[in-house]
Amino acid sequence: MFVKMKKCTFIMCLVISCFLMGGDAFASTDYSNVPVNTLDLPAARWSSTSSIDINLSFDGSKAICGACVQGWSDVKNITGTAVLSRKNSNGTYTTVKTWNNLNVAGNRLIFDGRYYVARGYTYRLTITATVYRNGVGETVSGYFENYAK
Repeated sequence: MFVKMKKCTFIMCLVISCFLMGGDAFASTDYSNVPVNTLDLPAARWSSTSSIDINLSFDGSKAICGACVQGWSDVKNITGTAVLSRKNSNGTYTTVKTWNNLNVAGNRLIFDGRYYVARGYTYRLTITATVYRNGVGETVSGYFENYAK
């Protein structure tokens, strides 16, 4: 009973922190077919995904990685991959940890991961997910960067 209650409390805290601590996620989308005068208007750019929240923080040398991909209410499945990368001095990125096969039968994918890293570098957490709605998969991606002091 206590373990079940503890697990439920942890999941609830994780969901709440997903919304409270999430930073801006920069989405990758091809805007070549979007009229130029509409690019600055606030609008949903996805047909099946309502939001992506990503957070990366550090507790000493431990990276605390979190993401939440929220689909519309009729989304049935979300799959994804999370990648933690270190920024090199030349501006490129080196993958330090990959979490594959993230999967949920529902409209909200919540990711929570930990990984020990070297301090003194900027790290990027990238989430790439495929959101399935009405039998069609929509791939979305976002990232969040932070410096490990």
